[in-house]
Amino acid sequence: MYEKLIITCDSTADLPKQLIDNYNIKVLPLNVHLGNDVYHDGVDVKPNDLFAFAANKNILPKTTEPTLQETHAFFSKYVFRGYTVIHFTISSSLSASYNVASTVASQIGRVHVIDTRTASTAEGMIVLHAAELLEQGKSAKEIIDDTNFLIGKVRATFVLDKMDFLYKGGRCSALAKFGAGIFNIKPNIIVNTDGMLSVEKKYRGKFDEVIEKFLDFELDDGMAIDNKRFFLVHTGTDKNILDLCEKKIKEVVNPQEFYKVTAGCTISSHLGPDVILLIFMKKFGLS
Repeated sequence: MYEKLIITCDSTADLPKQLIDNYNIKVLPLNVHLGNDVYHDGVDVKPNDLFAFAANKNILPKTTEPTLQETHAFFSKYVFRGYTVIHFTISSSLSASYNVASTVASQIGRVHVIDTRTASTAEGMIVLHAAELLEQGKSAKEIIDDTNFLIGKVRATFVLDKMDFLYKGGRCSALAKFGAGIFNIKPNIIVNTDGMLSVEKKYRGKFDEVIEKFLDFELDDGMAIDNKRFFLVHTGTDKNILDLCEKKIKEVVNPQEFYKVTAGCTISSHLGPDVILLIFMKKFGLS
């Protein structure tokens, strides 16, 4: 019997519009709070709005998962049209998006919710793989099994210039922020296989110098990286640094598909401006 499937995800997947349109991916936006006003990620608010608000009001923007009502309305419009929904969320260790989606899925049926245990376009890479499998005519079970195999294999690694947003958001201590400022430390943070943020390395120096070291470490000779698709994600970083990253990635990895993406409101609100994220798949069998 023919199964009518659709791939959906929350807005933290940070996928470019061209890919969302090309693969007919439907996106459920997270909520963005600027003071008492609530907006929808990527719909009526952009990362630049967050940074301007923080600078003008000295108040940190916040993001929250879609409400039960919003999630129910989102799933229902596809289920009532005969679709079975395969929905992907940001790591459940970083957001309640997965829990809310799972609750609604149990109420209305025909919705499969997958915790990608990652964030930003690392989630997006898993979503794109599912969309490609759908194009190939795979069943819901085949898509779910195959994408679950990928979870934990996408590398999401980033470097911050400043820790102000992490500190104000309660994700690092005052002592850590103070030490980073005094010693000019730029932390390298990854999303680990448990779907949580952890510090992997600490670089010292000016941001542009640190980025070069970061690229050398992550890319190495490029042989361990699957070059099918590579995302360079940033939160409003200087063009010269972005150009340096793009040049190095293309020289070393030579990806078949390369995307330079501005992070959405969820990532931007937690990390702040001047962050570089590298998101790619390691070749299977290599750690």
